[in-house]
Amino acid sequence: MINISLWLYGKPSWGMPIEGKAYINPKIIRESGDDLRNHLHNVADILEKLQSSGWKMSESYGSIYALELHKNTTKKEAQKELKTLKININDINIEELEDEE
Repeated sequence: MINISLWLYGKPSWGMPIEGKAYINPKIIRESGDDLRNHLHNVADILEKLQSSGWKMSESYGSIYALELHKNTTKKEAQKELKTLKININDINIEELEDEE
């Protein structure tokens, strides 16, 4: 089984130089908002393609930074499918999970 993770977002200080600051330029927040909007729109596009191609969502309760999808396929076939769907491999994390028997 193949698992794909779609990163949503993380702690604000992961993407902005705001930690430990006494003054933050509001421009940093605006630019980060624009970047986050663009990123989430890209995630939505990828999610739409994957779900339309038979990938199933793993249960999510909003406490994680990523969405997880899975499909019973090989890594080689999954990579081929991602290429066909025009999904940039750098926009996802793909891993092969061991079958539980």
